[in-house]
Amino acid sequence: MKLVVYLYFSMIVLGVQAWPSVKRSFELFPNPAVPHNVHTVSDCMHVASEAGDYIFKKLNPLNSALNREAVLLELEAAGAAGMGVVPGEGAAAAAGGAGGGGAGAGAGTAADVQELQPEVCGLYVMGEPDTIVEITMKHYDANCETGALMAFVDGWELNGEYFPGIKDHHRPLEERVYEFCNNYRQWPRVSNKKFFRSSQNAALLQYRIPVRGSFVANVRFHKITQPCNVLVQDTAAMYKMSNFGQARNCTISALFPAVVSLASLRIGGKSVRAQPKVNYDCQLPSDRLEIGGSAGLDAIGMELASAVCGASSDLGPEQAIFCGVSTVRLVSSGRYQNQAAIVLRKADVPDMEIATLICAL
Repeated sequence: MKLVVYLYFSMIVLGVQAWPSVKRSFELFPNPAVPHNVHTVSDCMHVASEAGDYIFKKLNPLNSALNREAVLLELEAAGAAGMGVVPGEGAAAAAGGAGGGGAGAGAGTAADVQELQPEVCGLYVMGEPDTIVEITMKHYDANCETGALMAFVDGWELNGEYFPGIKDHHRPLEERVYEFCNNYRQWPRVSNKKFFRSSQNAALLQYRIPVRGSFVANVRFHKITQPCNVLVQDTAAMYKMSNFGQARNCTISALFPAVVSLASLRIGGKSVRAQPKVNYDCQLPSDRLEIGGSAGLDAIGMELASAVCGASSDLGPEQAIFCGVSTVRLVSSGRYQNQAAIVLRKADVPDMEIATLICAL
């Protein structure tokens, strides 16, 4: 009996001693000593490059409705004063939608309709070149029945174009975009916490919340050893590109006019690398480094300034790309170990003298 009591007491003591470590491994609240950034999403296109919680909240539209009513009354009063109409008669003219008062009403109605149309906004996340983005939806209130919708995009999307380009990404577009919203009629209720990871240093959280709603998205970055596609946030830096022996295309895109120069190059087979100088006009379909630009994100539609291949360890000449998006794209068949190091900086007016490409506005 004493042995049983001793063993039971020992198990209790060991359990008490082990509890703090178990509790720490399932910590629900962050350690106050660890810095935690909280950001408010206020712009429709909000660009983020820091880890932390990003909070968005849209209140009940009652105040907006009252504001619209006030604007309509002001338009009516202004129209009446400008045409010498009695304010009471302006309301009837506005309601009729004809004559001088109808113009003011038409403007007010158009504004009203425009505000009622839901706007698609986005949290555009960009990390360091050798990172991927992790987004955890800690909370989201986007009611499906009101037309609210959210989506995670593996990459960025602007005006229907994607980075990385649809043809350059290893995942099809339908697997890169994940849509979700709250179905409050669903029973039993399921947790609305979701977890996403990108394939490169860029990711997008889109949202359309027409009535009311909110979300809290936690952003983190993780280091990777073989980056391929990179969206540039620095205006002056050196970037290394490699296919790591794989048949894939890798892209570095800067969202500004840029000056590009080659710091080192090793692209193509032995016969190409044995040439006395770098070839700036490599013919298709050889492995090559494409330098160019475009108005949109997709590198497939870019205008080409040069296509480089060969081998060199000397710093090459600068060339300026005056386009909305400046792009360097490594095209690899998988037959060779291709690698390049490029120096990229923001282009300025004096760099027009070294421009190799100027895109149409």
